[in-house]
Amino acid sequence: MRSAYIFGAVMAAGVGTGFLGASSADADVAISDKLTQNMTCTDGTCSPTAKKAVLNVADLATMLSSGDVKISSGEQALDIEINAKLSWASTHRLTLDAYRSIAFNKPLDIAGGALTIVTNDGGTGGDFRFFKRGRIKFANTSSSLVINKQHYTLVKSIKQLGFDIRRDPHGYYALAGSISLAKHLYSAAPLHNGFAGIFEGLGNTISNLTVDSATFGESIGLFDELSTATIRDIGLTSVNIIGGSTNQGVAPLAGLSQLSTIMNCYAKGQVTSGASSLAGGLIGLNQFGIVRNSYSLVAVINTGDASVVGGLVGENDQSTVVESYAIGSIKGGDGTMVGGLVGYNHNGAISDSYATGSVEGGTNAFVGGLVGSNEDDPHETTKSMIDSSYSVGPVTGGSGSLLGGLIGEVVNKARVKDSYWDLDTSGISDPSQGAGNVQNDKGITGLTTAQFLAGLPKGFKNTIWSEKPTLNGGFPYLDNNPPPK
Repeated sequence: MRSAYIFGAVMAAGVGTGFLGASSADADVAISDKLTQNMTCTDGTCSPTAKKAVLNVADLATMLSSGDVKISSGEQALDIEINAKLSWASTHRLTLDAYRSIAFNKPLDIAGGALTIVTNDGGTGGDFRFFKRGRIKFANTSSSLVINKQHYTLVKSIKQLGFDIRRDPHGYYALAGSISLAKHLYSAAPLHNGFAGIFEGLGNTISNLTVDSATFGESIGLFDELSTATIRDIGLTSVNIIGGSTNQGVAPLAGLSQLSTIMNCYAKGQVTSGASSLAGGLIGLNQFGIVRNSYSLVAVINTGDASVVGGLVGENDQSTVVESYAIGSIKGGDGTMVGGLVGYNHNGAISDSYATGSVEGGTNAFVGGLVGSNEDDPHETTKSMIDSSYSVGPVTGGSGSLLGGLIGEVVNKARVKDSYWDLDTSGISDPSQGAGNVQNDKGITGLTTAQFLAGLPKGFKNTIWSEKPTLNGGFPYLDNNPPPK
């Protein structure tokens, strides 16, 4: 199967995060339960007097009860970290102004006030991220949220978001708090007509999304199609996405994502697809876009044939997947492309990513621990590349299938560099079988479990990857996208 979607565009450029994670250690202003230290607050503005500074959360709440407060990291402290739960009921505004980045490790509950987030105020490569229990909740959607000079519309329901998107599909929207859709059963994507704006989840979750569509050729998920959109900082939990027809794009977040950016997103649950479909644990078809710092813990099951099935992305078409991973079990039918992370990588770039779930195909399938089929099409302007990535899940398939520890099928000498699979856990113990149809394919190396656990493999940068016996089964994990506990 080759994608039915054809567009004349170029692959979206990758973006660097430069983010130091949930505990940057070198320099920061920490809002915490500890006593205020190395901070000076004058006329509502608090600034550090040293590289490491602390603002006590109770002191901050007291200041917010009587006026607006601005916290600036300045060039000296660089970053801001929220390490204690903060809430305030007044209508006053908190401004978090970071020279570089902001890490939300604990919740912000805003009963009536306003929030401004500023990153890269003098620095470069920074961002704001939500780690651990970090999230932002607004009690009132009439509150003000400004992120890097852009005003956001706050929404509390999918119905409200859908209404706002129909009115302005290019708008800026933020989820005011976590919501459950347990009482809803959708026969199509609840957010449709092609979103082209920015949706900011603020670290919140949407749970119990169920979509059951029997419409031929439909894209289904939370969104049907994304076009030049940005979706970030949102988790989808207990999802059940059912593609009951053929030629569908089926995934929790979006069936089709074109020229769009997906950042810091994840999904947990189950996806089921029919014949000739593109199914993924987060995105069905990622086309000319990027998926960054995202993951899937989704069981993806294909009940038909001639389909593309991936643990994170079904088809990665001239697109980028970076610092992302998939954990769920993946199962494809006859003649399918099945990969633990990506089913079909068509002139796409995959880097610093991994898959750990079992991968199974039917008869005459292309099955790989990371990618089902990896193609470099000479007619396209982009080149296929898999770099600094690995897989460890069992790889199996029916008669006539091509099985590879890392990649099922390689087409036109698609490039791989510094990538690995586990000889012990995958069931592919032949060191020459990293790819199913090319012996000793350059750039793919089989390692024993003991070798994996002994230290980071060659080509894995210690500024991106780490290993700990208590995390990810001891296998390498991503510093800026750690595995769920």
